[in-house]
Amino acid sequence: MADVARAAGVSKQTVSRVLNGTGHTSAETTARVERLIRELGYRPSGVARSLAKNSSLTLGLVVPALDNPYYAEIAQGAEWAAWEGGYNLFLSNVFHDAAREVAALESLQDRGADGVILDTPSLPDAQLFGLLAHFKAAVVIGRQVPPGVAGSITVDDAAGVRLALRRLVAAGRRRPAFLAGPERFASSRVRVGAFAEFERERGAFDEARLLSADATAEASYERVAQALGRGPVFDALLCFNDVMAAGALRALYDAGVRVPEEVAVVGHDDAPMASWFHPPLSSLNIAKRDLGVTAVRRLLERLNTTKRPPELVLQPHLTVRASTGPLPD
Repeated sequence: MADVARAAGVSKQTVSRVLNGTGHTSAETTARVERLIRELGYRPSGVARSLAKNSSLTLGLVVPALDNPYYAEIAQGAEWAAWEGGYNLFLSNVFHDAAREVAALESLQDRGADGVILDTPSLPDAQLFGLLAHFKAAVVIGRQVPPGVAGSITVDDAAGVRLALRRLVAAGRRRPAFLAGPERFASSRVRVGAFAEFERERGAFDEARLLSADATAEASYERVAQALGRGPVFDALLCFNDVMAAGALRALYDAGVRVPEEVAVVGHDDAPMASWFHPPLSSLNIAKRDLGVTAVRRLLERLNTTKRPPELVLQPHLTVRASTGPLPD
């Protein structure tokens, strides 16, 4: 920095102001300093910046499964927003394992991460809140937490299930089924409850049409094949996510069941691959990269201000493709 200041004929404080975009310098001085920074190949010290800001300038993102495109897209948005905000992002994939979740949070704490974003945590509240208390700020996706503990971003899972079912029933489907994920997933429990409530309200609830499987294509294939083996149980199938819908579609195809003529299929998350399925998959859509961006921006807001914005609740909308045929609005 001293070399840049000497060459530009300004103080080191002026160079610092240009680098950090703070204070006031004339346009001419700013341009001269920026030109000399490039010519001299000056690179600010990350350690010095961290000391000056009393910050490691790092954030953590903990997700349960990067093999699911839903989480991968969230991570892309978060990485972009962290970089834009001047932070590095450490990503931890915990494979739906509570012990790995704890280890990831402890590792981020040991590395001095300023804040953390935790997506669909599986830990009990008391344990989760205790771990988050070690960070300057935190944001939790997919679960409500007290605003004094962390920011919350959730998806209105029940509204999404009702939206899909209303449109399927309006299109003439009378025996919809729901393929749920593992019971340990809070979002799966909410969607199961919404499905059962909707069916009871129209006097059509049948427990045989409430299926569940591990959140993989392979497990979903086996579960749907098993259900089909008992006879024509359902004429529409709402799946917990698009990965599970992929397994369901293959099971239907192998059983000779035509989609959507005999069974309409709806996924959840609207992953990029959904439009490449055969037939292309109708899916409840969440803007996943935008969700990652929003999570980081809310985290930085909690880090750098005293604001505590209310919980953000995202509303899914239904992208209609050939796996359902046309659906009424």
